[in-house]
Amino acid sequence: MSLRALQGIWRKALPTPVRRAVAPAVRQGLRAYAHAAGRPPAQVSGLLPIRLVGLFNGSHGIAASARLAARAFEALGAPVETVAIDQGLDWKASLRTDTPAIWIFHLNPPELVGALAAMGPRRVTGPRFGYWAWELPKGPRDWLDDAALVDEVWTPSRYVAQAFAGARAPVRVVPHPLFLEDYAEVTPAPRATEFQAVALFDFNSSAARKNPEGVIAAFRQAFGDDPACELVIKTQNGRAHPQALAALRAKASGAVRIIDETWPYAEVKRLIAGADALVSLHRAEGFGLVMAEAMALGTPVVATGASGNLDFMDDASGVLVPTRSAPVDDPQAIYRGQSWFEPDIEAAAEALRRLRDEPGLGARLAAAGRERVARQLSPEAWLRSLPDAVQAAVTAQRSGLLGTTAG
Repeated sequence: MSLRALQGIWRKALPTPVRRAVAPAVRQGLRAYAHAAGRPPAQVSGLLPIRLVGLFNGSHGIAASARLAARAFEALGAPVETVAIDQGLDWKASLRTDTPAIWIFHLNPPELVGALAAMGPRRVTGPRFGYWAWELPKGPRDWLDDAALVDEVWTPSRYVAQAFAGARAPVRVVPHPLFLEDYAEVTPAPRATEFQAVALFDFNSSAARKNPEGVIAAFRQAFGDDPACELVIKTQNGRAHPQALAALRAKASGAVRIIDETWPYAEVKRLIAGADALVSLHRAEGFGLVMAEAMALGTPVVATGASGNLDFMDDASGVLVPTRSAPVDDPQAIYRGQSWFEPDIEAAAEALRRLRDEPGLGARLAAAGRERVARQLSPEAWLRSLPDAVQAAVTAQRSGLLGTTAG
């Protein structure tokens, strides 16, 4: 039976509970197959087109990274062929392997092995790069071994790169690119209070890791029940985690509002742009895209002074909150073991008070944040972080030496 036929059975014939139960065993089988198949006998050289494989239709960070990369290539005058696959084990087998290419997989290892199995590992000729995201200090052992399936692992920050120390391939830091034009014309959302702080997170990413309860505690310590101040916590996917959503709602009252809805991202940006502060008292971040976007919008950021956001944020461009190490404790059981960071709630409260009382501080942080994003996260800066072979392919396509490969 062909792999394509097996995929059809997997997607259509097996009930969802059965698929969930057998998924770990299937993934291990795919890993074994991908590793056993090995690489093509000889690597091609010279100028090659770029194929970008990812979960382009997803709402999570690794999907956003694929969309941002595709757009960055386009903005640089080198549109690439994009290949969208489905989440988890529902990948499609119709991925192009007819010609050599530079393959960039914006897929974590569980999805990467599925995609390679569908494509036929030995048919994927040309350099392979895997863009991986992780939030805890140490990457999974299986992931370090799966690095052997690519020529290089890319990570969004130095913090994640350190988590993959010991991987079976070199590790390179490739931050997310941002586009300042997306933020320059955003109209701030109206509000009814003198001072507004906002926090945003997805329950699928673990409420404990994002730590909205810490944000509420800091806000209450800063302002008590002052009616001139408001905290808006914008969430999504709370319905899939009703206990976690109920626990958060139990902490919110008065000046604290919880909005658990899926909004168009244009509305999310309007919310951030209209606030006096974005607060992220996360316990760990692989990068911290929302913080970077707030900086691009000119909204001051109060953030945990640890993990991925330190690559693009310092004391001049944000308020960094001191931390201590703490064991991972996640009631949703999304994260287990290891340790993460516990932000200082009192210091966060003091930062919020200062932003309210010192308008000049917010203005300075806004200007420095925009400058930092423009300097460090522009498409041009992003391109400079890529390997020489990818930069050469971009230059060749710009100059017409390679045909357009966008799909």
